[in-house]
Amino acid sequence: MSMLRKINDIDLKLLRIFQTVADCGGFSAAESQLNIARSTISTHMADLESRLGLTLCQRGRAGFALTEEGKTVYDAVEEVFAVLDGFRHQVNGLHEKLTGELNIICSDAIVADPRFKLTETLDAFIAKAPDVTINISTNSLPEMEQALIDGRAHICFAPRHRDLSSLNYRPLYNEDYFLYCHAKHPLFAVESDTLKDADLSKHKFIHPGIQTIGQASLAMEGLKRSANAYIYEVRMALVKTGQYIGFFPSHYVQPWLSKKELRALCPDTRHYAVDIAALTRKTGPQDKLLKQLMIQLNQVYS
Repeated sequence: MSMLRKINDIDLKLLRIFQTVADCGGFSAAESQLNIARSTISTHMADLESRLGLTLCQRGRAGFALTEEGKTVYDAVEEVFAVLDGFRHQVNGLHEKLTGELNIICSDAIVADPRFKLTETLDAFIAKAPDVTINISTNSLPEMEQALIDGRAHICFAPRHRDLSSLNYRPLYNEDYFLYCHAKHPLFAVESDTLKDADLSKHKFIHPGIQTIGQASLAMEGLKRSANAYIYEVRMALVKTGQYIGFFPSHYVQPWLSKKELRALCPDTRHYAVDIAALTRKTGPQDKLLKQLMIQLNQVYS
């Protein structure tokens, strides 16, 4: 019952987890979004229920469902985080000058793509907000999504592999992905007109380790999932062993293609395209720093 007397950071974290589980409709669905194991989610939920002295959800063979108390707590959690967002927005609004910190997360290798105009965007932003501290980091898609939901990031730049209802997606440009093998791989020497899906399915495939939809799922269908690697550098390290095949964005592999160290496999069928997008949180008032950055971003990509 301690939460009823005083709410601390741990309690807020548990409430965020509960909110995500409820939004996703269960522990399994929330696992990838929270990027933590189902057993850990279960532990956190049990801790929250113990702190509140309430049973928030029913889980078992019949599926996941919020209890009546859980529905009431969920509504209250929505109100709490809306108030916190409003507080942050109002405090930022007290400053005529743009100050504070702008938190940006980029998917790996995007910055090296000349079509990703981060330099131009930040150059224009800094001219408008010279006193703002800019923090830029790299992370996986699930971590980026959660950082936005938690309010730890203002904006993320990533391939649009999936859409979450709580996020906005501003497409920037389109990226093509193809399936590649290294020169040391047995498939490298196989003639293109004789290479079949049955041949591909016999070899180890590196999955990006995240939920994929649409073209990406179709392009990966039937492949032998033998490793998981979201970060391109790690994925490339596995491909260069000559033991694995994997998907990469076309701009990323140019150095290896120019040296004839990589080859695209069945490019007509093992191919998909996704938007590189700017991801922002949909709910709550827009932060002044983010609003200014989006103005510059839209001008650069106009």
